Amino acid sequence: MDRRTIFIGSFNFDPRSAKLNTEMGLVIDSSALAGGLAEMFDTASPRIAYRVRLGANDAIEWHDGLGGTFHQEPETSLGRRLKVLLFSWLPIEWLL
Repeated sequence: MDRRTIFIGSFNFDPRSAKLNTEMGLVIDSSALAGGLAEMFDTASPRIAYRVRLGANDAIEWHDGLGGTFHQEPETSLGRRLKVLLFSWLPIEWLL
């Protein structure tokens, strides 16, 4: 973000990690490496990632870097979207 420092590591989203964290990472203070990495993300991200926004009536929209807009999650099948819908009804939010 600042084009001066890089953090390479992982982050565990498991709630138990808030008290016991065994994750590791490296902090690298290098403007050259950080700038190169930022440039790579700036040029590659629009081709390999979607920007998610709220559209009309607060509906989720996915925008690709090529000007396309999707109203259903791109690159998913109907079966996968149905599974996600079914899982969303389960009372498991405390696990997230």
